[in-house]
Amino acid sequence: MIVLRLLSSGAAALAVIAVWAALAGPAGATEAFDPEGAQACETTRWARLERLEDLDPRLVQERFIPLVEHEDPEVVAAFGGDASPPSSRFLLHYAEGWDRATEPFPVLLVPGAGVSANHCFADRPIGQPGEGLAARLARDGRAVFALTFAHPHGDNLLQAEVLADAIERVRRVTGGERVDLVAWSKGGVAARVYLSDAGLPWSTRCRGDVRRYVMLGTPNGGVDVGFAYPNLNYWILENRSPAPLSWTRCLWRGAWHDVVERSLYAPGAFPGQAQMVARWDGRYGRTRAAGQWDVDTTYEGGRGKVSESGGIERAIREGGDLIGRLRAKGVHPSVELAVLAGTHPWIVGQVGERRGPSDGLVLVASVLEVEPMTRRKARVLRRELRALNHLQLVYDSRANDWVAEVLR
Repeated sequence: MIVLRLLSSGAAALAVIAVWAALAGPAGATEAFDPEGAQACETTRWARLERLEDLDPRLVQERFIPLVEHEDPEVVAAFGGDASPPSSRFLLHYAEGWDRATEPFPVLLVPGAGVSANHCFADRPIGQPGEGLAARLARDGRAVFALTFAHPHGDNLLQAEVLADAIERVRRVTGGERVDLVAWSKGGVAARVYLSDAGLPWSTRCRGDVRRYVMLGTPNGGVDVGFAYPNLNYWILENRSPAPLSWTRCLWRGAWHDVVERSLYAPGAFPGQAQMVARWDGRYGRTRAAGQWDVDTTYEGGRGKVSESGGIERAIREGGDLIGRLRAKGVHPSVELAVLAGTHPWIVGQVGERRGPSDGLVLVASVLEVEPMTRRKARVLRRELRALNHLQLVYDSRANDWVAEVLR
């Protein structure tokens, strides 16, 4: 649900992958990845851009719908002209000065849902004012890289494997033993899967190759905003936003429409979003704002006056209750943790989270839920708040300066 832009998804996809895992044994998919096998691509936003691929067959072609396909011409071209590439592929972006770094730890930036590295980290991010985070960190003498996933809303378990590959490539080109990870929003879920050894039976386990993990608005405790605020579904529909719905059918523009394809549920194209769903109604309730439709049937499932919903428990189940699984695991003990939560709940033109302190999409309590990560004695360095909304956490100079300070 954290969006500004598989086979099927959820349980069905996980079941198929589990069969492959049983047949193939416990070897990590990174064994099928050649960190030297990079294909150079043209770029106007970075010093260098390359496409890489992990040939393990379990990194499948996930399901796309036109609304979530890549639209940035540079990214589409880099993926070989494919706007809906298989999840075995990824792009690695090199910031200016990567080969002249004076600081010892290279930095890998991981984007959130619905966007590429060009949107949130480039020197001049697409559609955003000011300097991108990559350029800000490069000014400090750091070798900075950024990742673009094949599927903007893809399965976090698959993306964790791709992240392991990207780390290996960065280590290879820089000679560094360990990297620093900075992840925004959904990108932090894939990072946490890798760092917590919480992937599939065949997934690569954390190799002690990450020094510091910095989280920006990451939903560590999950999200339920799309269930708590039913009218968010209408905002998504009216604005043609590449975001998932919590409804499966709805009354829209005078007629009932089947919208399951655009929903969190199978066979929709948002498997990674379902994996981030968790209940927060026990602490914050559900909105009772005037004008919100079908509040209870949206959250619990069923048919209301204008909608039908599978309910939050179905979404959690189809997402494999990934947030619950992550809460039970700690990250690698060598990792140092820092987290920044936004407290400005207004995002221009968008319905957002108002039940408690939030950045407009993710509750502050969810972002700051880092205690489970310390189960294996990982150390929390910083846990702080800034008056920023969810988008500003990835491009505002106050957030960028905070990241630069944390990485020193």
